[in-house]
Amino acid sequence: MRTPLTGILGASSALLESGTQLDESIKQKLVSDIKEDSEWLIRMVENLLSVTRISDKEFTVKREDEAVEEIVGEAVQRVKTRFPYRNISVQVPEQVLFVPMDGTLIEQVLMNLIENALRHGGENASVWVNAILSGRGDEVIFTVKDDGTGIPPENMGHLFDGLAALERDRIDMTRGLGIGLSICMSIIKAHGGRMEASENPGGGTIFRFTLPLGGKENES
Repeated sequence: MRTPLTGILGASSALLESGTQLDESIKQKLVSDIKEDSEWLIRMVENLLSVTRISDKEFTVKREDEAVEEIVGEAVQRVKTRFPYRNISVQVPEQVLFVPMDGTLIEQVLMNLIENALRHGGENASVWVNAILSGRGDEVIFTVKDDGTGIPPENMGHLFDGLAALERDRIDMTRGLGIGLSICMSIIKAHGGRMEASENPGGGTIFRFTLPLGGKENES
């Protein structure tokens, strides 16, 4: 957290001490930097709180019926504030679909997957975020797909293990919003869902997770 705090302190000090001598474009840049660093800190605090909850041996998710469209839309919009010029396509069911979930945690999972795809897929990678009702009608399937550089085959089977080296490969440890793929897996399992990663035949990676409409916890 020291990096954004230092940025906020430096930018605010410059505005207070030299505000009248700075041109408007520099002022706007300093204010924009303060806003961006503050938003990052808010997300980091939320992430740390989530990790604390999940680390608790008595951790249980508090489910409420949430509209799939709203959760996906909020996650995508938050990521777009950091990646305004990247291509993120969204497809959700036409009908309003409610799923019992902890909306904050599922939003964080989606943000982590989308941001990872943008950061590690390459500058020209596009991302597709889909949510559909399963054929059996008993769960919703969320997919985050990119057409980027992909993940080395030898790492594919260990993405959710929480191994330090793989986590560093997949997440920007200095400025990323992510809470870690192993934590994402824990969140989905706590919802009674499943999560997996696979190679995108067209290049890139596909992450997929499910949430049951019944909201039953995973007994395994």
